[in-house]
Amino acid sequence: MFYLIIIPLIVAVITQGLKLITDGIPDNLTFRHIISDYGGMPSSHTAFVASLATVVGLHSGFNSSAFAISFVLMIVVVRDAIGFRREIGKNAIFTNTIAKKVLSKKERKELLNEKMGHTIPQVLVGFISGVLLSIIIYVVLIGA
Repeated sequence: MFYLIIIPLIVAVITQGLKLITDGIPDNLTFRHIISDYGGMPSSHTAFVASLATVVGLHSGFNSSAFAISFVLMIVVVRDAIGFRREIGKNAIFTNTIAKKVLSKKERKELLNEKMGHTIPQVLVGFISGVLLSIIIYVVLIGA
C-alpha cells in the first residue's frame, strides 16, 4: 500500500515540473517555485488529488468508501483552487497595483504573490494529467 502515497507524490512532482516548463524556464526553475507555486498550467494540486482518487479507486475499487472519501477531498481541493484561491490572486493584483502607486520602492519590496488559484482549463489539464499519469505509474509499479 506504499504506492498509495508514492504515486500521487510522483504525479505532483511531474506536474509541477511541467508547470515550470509551460510557464517559461528562465528564472523559474528554482526550488522555491517547485514547492510553492500556487497557480499556472497545469494545476498540480488538482493532479495530486486526482492521482490520489485514481490510485485509491484502482486499489480499493471505485465503489469503495475509501474512493468516495478521496473523491470528495478532490472536489474540495479543486473547488478551492478555482474559487477561493483564485479570488485571493485577484485581490493580490489589486492590492499590489495600489501599493506600487502609494508606497516607495523601499516600502514595497515584499508585494503579495499574484499567482494564486487556477482557471478551469488549468484544473482540467491537471485532472487529466493526474489520472493518466497515475494509471501509467500504477500499471508499471503494480503490473495490474
